[in-house]
Amino acid sequence: MHILQILIFLLIYLVSTSECFVPKKILTYVIEKVDKNIQYSLGYASESIVHEDIIKRGLTRSIARYFAEQPNPKNKIDLSKLDNEYLDVKNIYRDYYGIYYCKLDITNIISDEFQPEVASVDFDDETKDLPSAHFDAEQFKESNDRVINYMSIIEGFLSIKDYRRARKFSGKILHTIHDFYSHSNWVEMGNTDRINTEIGTTNFNNLKVVDKNERNTCDNNCTLYEIKCNTILNALVNLIQTIGIRTSFINCPLKYYRCKRNLVILDQLVSGFYAGQDAVKPDGMMKCSHGGILDGDSFKPAEGGINKDSGYYVFSPHAELHLTAANLAINHTEYFFEQMRTRIGNEEYAKFLNLKVSSSIINTINNYIEICGAISNLKSKFLSKFDQNTQLIRMAKFGDQKAEKMNTFKINWCNNVQCKETWSEKCQRINL
Repeated sequence: MHILQILIFLLIYLVSTSECFVPKKILTYVIEKVDKNIQYSLGYASESIVHEDIIKRGLTRSIARYFAEQPNPKNKIDLSKLDNEYLDVKNIYRDYYGIYYCKLDITNIISDEFQPEVASVDFDDETKDLPSAHFDAEQFKESNDRVINYMSIIEGFLSIKDYRRARKFSGKILHTIHDFYSHSNWVEMGNTDRINTEIGTTNFNNLKVVDKNERNTCDNNCTLYEIKCNTILNALVNLIQTIGIRTSFINCPLKYYRCKRNLVILDQLVSGFYAGQDAVKPDGMMKCSHGGILDGDSFKPAEGGINKDSGYYVFSPHAELHLTAANLAINHTEYFFEQMRTRIGNEEYAKFLNLKVSSSIINTINNYIEICGAISNLKSKFLSKFDQNTQLIRMAKFGDQKAEKMNTFKINWCNNVQCKETWSEKCQRINL
């Protein structure tokens, strides 16, 4: 129980700094480990898909399409695997090259660059409370101008081949694009399977957007739920109050809204106001709130909110639409990278993501390939090319273009290696 309490503490501390797609490490690793009754009391509606997963899923789709369209492909890419096997980019390479690579530059680019950058917008002091970084507070023009500006910056870095900074700004602006779907009423307007391709263009300004002086964008058609605090939840609330973060209005029992059909305006774009931002929710105008227990404005008329960041109502009053919003964000991420690929071409796109691997015998074998996945290829494709009297094969470390460090191994050693694991079981790294 003590460990669980610590996890719950981390839950609230981390979530309190975030206002968008709630971090997966919080929802799936903490909440889903507590009692099922607590999960449902927190308003479980669906799994939660977060920014880090959204950018990975959209990007891997684009990468799969890149390989599928290569002239004279080594092996056929199966696009029916886009939303299952190809979520792991290594499986794309496996199908294309016929070899399972344990170590790829693109996997590190995703985990060490794109995912931290897309998440950082919720935590950086400059952007976490900036409405235009999240399509909040009805700031649609300002948010779209931000996207246009970042797109120009990305193009500039690509033109001078500064791919790392191009990736950095791509991750950051994709966060803003993702939030359009979870923070606005785009989904509630009936756009359940259509992305807004006008985002990032001047055509966006032609869309109908609610006037900032317009009243009654939402009503109070929400149901208030109360969670009786047990020992863990009491400790959780005490921690929040002790830290003194902006959500210190939270008390026991925990209260949150579930909202359906609380949006009054469905023929113009609307987004919610979030407590703590410089765009303050106006009194007496019945404007929409972002909503959830971390938003103090959710208790200010119009009560409730419209965000779809999470699959839990305790964070998202429209949690039942979370997966729809998340899938649209995934589709737009794919569109973002596919548009980039169209503009700059496949060759430059491959450099932007460092997609290519060497096709030489030495680099195909690779210092760090999975030994069981490659050994059969090694035996059948390569060893037959050498005289069995050959004592040694000299190999360079993968990626060492100057081949300054050479390793040797006896060819008979390869013949004696026995495979005990399949490709999908475990990557055994071996220095040949």
